Parts: sequence; structure tokens; C-alpha cells
Amino acid sequence: MTEQIIDLRSTWAILRRRAGVLVLAGAVGAAAGGAAVYLHPPAYSSTSLVLLPPPPQGAVSAGAHTIDTQVQIASSESVLKPAGRAVTPRLDTSQVAKRVDVEARTTDVLQITATGDTPAQAQALAEAVAEAEVDYLKAAASTLGVDAQKALADRKTKLKTSMDDVTAEIEKAKARMSGKNPTSTAYQADASALGELTAQQGKLSLAIDAIQKQEADATEPASGAAASFSVIQHASPAERMSLALTTTIFALVGAAAALLIVGFVLVLRGRREATLRSRDQVADAVGIPVVASIQSGTPRSVAGWTDLLRDYTPHNVEMWTLRQLVRLVTPGHPGSLAQEPKDPKEAQSAPAVVVITLSGDGRALAVGPQLASFAASTGLTTTLVTAQSHESANALWAACSGLAPEAHPRPGLSVDSRQRAEDADDLVVHVAVVDRQRPELRMRAAEHAVTLLAVSAGAATADDLARVALAADDAQHPIARIVVVDPDPLDRTTGRLLPSERAQHTPLPSLMTGSPIAGEATALDTRRRHR
Repeated sequence: MTEQIIDLRSTWAILRRRAGVLVLAGAVGAAAGGAAVYLHPPAYSSTSLVLLPPPPQGAVSAGAHTIDTQVQIASSESVLKPAGRAVTPRLDTSQVAKRVDVEARTTDVLQITATGDTPAQAQALAEAVAEAEVDYLKAAASTLGVDAQKALADRKTKLKTSMDDVTAEIEKAKARMSGKNPTSTAYQADASALGELTAQQGKLSLAIDAIQKQEADATEPASGAAASFSVIQHASPAERMSLALTTTIFALVGAAAALLIVGFVLVLRGRREATLRSRDQVADAVGIPVVASIQSGTPRSVAGWTDLLRDYTPHNVEMWTLRQLVRLVTPGHPGSLAQEPKDPKEAQSAPAVVVITLSGDGRALAVGPQLASFAASTGLTTTLVTAQSHESANALWAACSGLAPEAHPRPGLSVDSRQRAEDADDLVVHVAVVDRQRPELRMRAAEHAVTLLAVSAGAATADDLARVALAADDAQHPIARIVVVDPDPLDRTTGRLLPSERAQHTPLPSLMTGSPIAGEATALDTRRRHR
């Protein structure tokens, strides 16, 4: 459980550091969802119901099998193709299949739902599919074969055509007879023709009725029960989801999808980063404790650096941290790292501190000037020495070199580009910027100077810190402590204890589990080791 808590905490820390990217991803996802609705607005839908004949009595499973079969029939080409031809504009079978959904409401009722770009299209398609389904079922229930039904239909068509022709001739005969003398030969001929045409019309009518009766009899099922195929609900008024609601849903879904994808990528990349972010990671990388954690105030211009040296005023928390740091690097205070000089010549020199930063770590570059400016504000006569420069710190060096030799940016603070400062009485702060790939410390400072490494969270790897530590040790200025700049707000470590020291401490109960954190020593383990 504890490992899961730590893992979730690190995941949250990675996402929190990339909050801006996540916000941008969410906005892009929401815009994409809204654009999808704009380009493809929700379609209208209409529903119709078709009634099927009840299943045979005594057939327990026949109903379920029949309704499943009817759903498949209604979704087949035999129904969808004539339905597509019946609407305007015409649709092919695949287009109708994409717009129509058939499902069984009960064992004898089919629900047909059709969609369309307009309400009229949706209603027309739902009605056409329902009618095509009923027509197909009636044709399938007929006792006549397909060929016989086709023959009857052709015969019926021909009879109707003949009926139309005879009716037209009858009208012509009546027109010729009108206005003529009934005793004339022409009138008598037309009357005779009219009688024959009327008799022929009667015969055609009887033939058509016989075919219609034959077709009606053929639709009766073999059992003799009347087939009840019918549309019990014609196409309902077409409706669609509110456009505003649809846009909101798609925007939320798009934003959530974008956040999940981008968040997963960020976490995956964050876990593969080699840079050190927690204070314990920084301390463990070189085996040197962290002495302080401060917020950076790195200016971006030469004028900004000048203002920092002249008017730097930290907040209360930073002020207390810097006060403790000043006491740590000056002799005469409990726990101070600065040793009292034993040689009388060394006693005349001012206490010194060397602040080393890595090239490209702009946030940590301000630690030395901040420390010097704060020390001067407390009444200590302080000299800031720009001991070793790098191109990444040109603005700071330009600000320092632009000051007159006897100028004091603030009372008690002087700036010197030379690597010596005889006039300083209380504290000398040396600032050295080294190349992180090929670090080399080229500076002269008092042998009793305290060396600090200033590094910002996430700005260096373990290899970077190890190379700097080796270079400082070779220059006879071993790093005594580390100052972490801009620590992660979610970092609950301190870096003040090394792994061997942390193992000797009894862990506090976990907030969520009420038990000590896994992997650390318990009180019982500690007592056993002391035995």
C-alpha cells in the first residue's frame, strides 16, 4: 500500500509540473470534440413498429427463434433494397443499412429506427422499411411459389392494360355516337361496337377479380389462420438530441481523451527522466546532505541583477533560511561548518564561502548573490567575488563588472571580480559557474572556505553532480553541503539525512495505512541492531 501511495504521489508530481501542457491538451481535445459535432451534427431519428403473427401454440422456443429470424430478415437486402428505392433521394442497400436499426420490442413486435439528415428523410425511411418488411413477409407467407406469383402479377398487369384500352375505346364510341341520328348506319355500327366493348370490359373485370382473389387466398398460411402482418405504428415524428448537449458531451469526451493520452505520455517520459527532483535524490547522488532549500529570484537582465544586489529583500521563510545558512558558513555559531583559523595569518582573513553552480542552471545562479546581499543587509561587511564565469552567466558578470570598484550596491556589500578580497571583514562569497560536462574549478580562495553546491530541482543528473563533486575535490574545495533551489512543492523529503542515517530512524506511521513505511527500520529492528 505504501509503495502505491508513493507511486501515486510521484505520478501526481509529474502531472503537476506539466499542468500547462495538460491544460493545453484538454483545450485542444474539447475543441476537437466541438468541431466533430459541427462537422457531423447529430442525425434525426424516427421509429415505426411492425406486428408479426403470434407463434404457433405449443412451440416453447419458436417465439424466440422466430423473432430473431424476423430481425435478420428486416436487416437483409430483401427488405432494405426496396425500401431504399422507395425514398427520395434513393439510397442503396449499404446506405440504408447504416441508417436503420432493427430490434425486437417483444416476441411479435419489431421496432425499426431510421436516421436522416432532416426530419422528413428519417420519417420517410422508417416508413419505407416498415412497409417493405410487411410486403416481404406477406409474399413469403403466400402458398404460391415465386414464379407463380410473378406469373399472376404479369397476367394482372396485362389485364389491367387491356382494361384501360377497352375503357378508352368505349369512351371514343360514346363520343362518336353523341350528336348522331340513332337511325343512321354509323350510329348503329358504333352502338354494336359499344356493346361488344362493354361485354369485353366485363370479362376483363371478372378476370382481374379472379387473379386478385387467387393472390388473396395465396397469402393465407397453411394452418388456415389469418396472417397479421401490419404496421401498427407508422413513422413517429423525427427527433434528435439537443445540439448544445451533444456539443458539451463531445467536448468533455474529447478533453478527457486528450488528458488521458497526454497524461500517460507525460508520466511515461517523466519516469524515464534521469534528472533529480527530490532533495533525498540530490543528497543520495553524491552522499552530501542538503542544508537549505530556497526559492530562486533569478533576474533575466543585467538591470535585474543590479536590482537584486541593491534591493534584495526575502520573505520571512526565505529570510530565516538564509539567516541559518549565514550562521552555517561563518565561525562562532553552533554547528557552523566554518572552522576557527589556527594560524594567526589566517585569522586575519575573512570567512569565505564558495557557491558552485552548474552551467545552464539559471535558477541556482542567484544563490550566491542572494546570500551576499542578505548578509550585507544583516550588517555583515560582505564582498561578492565573481570567481569563475561561464557564458550562461554573462548577465550576472556584466552587472558585476559594470559597477565601479568602490561602489556599494547596498550598504556593507561590495563586488569584486578578482579572486581575492582583503578589505572584507566579515564574509566573502565566491561564485563559480562550472561546465556540467567538463567541470573544472579554477579559482583561489581561502583554504578554510566552506564550499556549497547550489542546484535547482530537476536541473541535474546524478552524473552531473558526481562530476562537479570530483572537480571540487580535486581543486581542494570539497563540497560540504548542498542548497536545493525551487524544490518541488510535493517533495516531502529533506535531504538532510543520508540513506544510512535514515535507516537508523524509526519511521512515523503512514497517514493512510497507520503503519511504518515499507523498507525503513522499525523500532524493533533498531533495538535488534544495537544489541
